[in-house]
Amino acid sequence: MRKRPCRICRKWFEPNPRAGDRQHVCSRHECQRERHRRACAAWRKKYPELDREGRLREKLPPTPTRNTPKSGNCTALSARLNMSAVRDAVGLEVFVVIDELVQVIEKWARDVVSSQPSGITRKSSRLPVAVPRDEMDCWSSSP
Repeated sequence: MRKRPCRICRKWFEPNPRAGDRQHVCSRHECQRERHRRACAAWRKKYPELDREGRLREKLPPTPTRNTPKSGNCTALSARLNMSAVRDAVGLEVFVVIDELVQVIEKWARDVVSSQPSGITRKSSRLPVAVPRDEMDCWSSSP
């Protein structure tokens, strides 16, 4: 490899053979920090809405896992929505709130559907009576 000047400090250095022609900055700590700072600034300039969306999401309380399983003919509501069109229509702040609400509604719907009995729904003495989740804690405690 041929030596070349560092784009930050302008001192000559020999690039790492594994990096080849892609290395433009020497390995000094100060130059690497400056290279990283410039790369981050360029990314934030190129994608300002993603950086802002991330900061807005950090302000919201954490939600359970976002991985919504798809089973059978049921697809997640967020998969049916064109989220980029929603973001363009309502703005970033409202979009983040809508997206979080969609996640909560999907989780609630999965809980409701999974708690319903499948198959024939006639009364049977073999099936226990469904108990709402709020009343389960009352029954578990002994008198």
